[in-house]
Amino acid sequence: MSDNKSQDLSVRLEAATTTVLAEISRADAKSGVLLTAFSLPLAALVASVPNRSLPGLASVLVAGGAVGLVLAMLVVLVVVRPRLDGAVRGSYLYWSNATADEVVQDLTEPTNQVDHVRQLSVIAKRKYRGLQLAIDITRGSLVFLGLALVAALW
Repeated sequence: MSDNKSQDLSVRLEAATTTVLAEISRADAKSGVLLTAFSLPLAALVASVPNRSLPGLASVLVAGGAVGLVLAMLVVLVVVRPRLDGAVRGSYLYWSNATADEVVQDLTEPTNQVDHVRQLSVIAKRKYRGLQLAIDITRGSLVFLGLALVAALW
């Protein structure tokens, strides 16, 4: 019965690892989409605003919106920036510095697989928190830009 429990745990750990890795991939894909989406209004601002004479309030709002978009882009870049420190067991960073025997031992111990799933989950959560922050900043920036449009047309 113990072998069945061990096999069941192994299968569940493998499924958990696959699920978390998929979430990390989704977060990275969303990051790419967000970087593209953020760059479009920023490029439009850079192309059109320097040649325009905007009323004072509109200028301040455009500047606030542009700074917000740049800040959101920087947050997304932090999300996708690889972290190469903290070589915890069960990670490729650990394996890159381990001997062949240490890698085999690490892969055969269920406790290390559990730690690996936990570490991957921490990475995924950190990425999604960063994306959430970038989106919140962008929402504020879009409000500024919308108000700038209203102020310029007023």
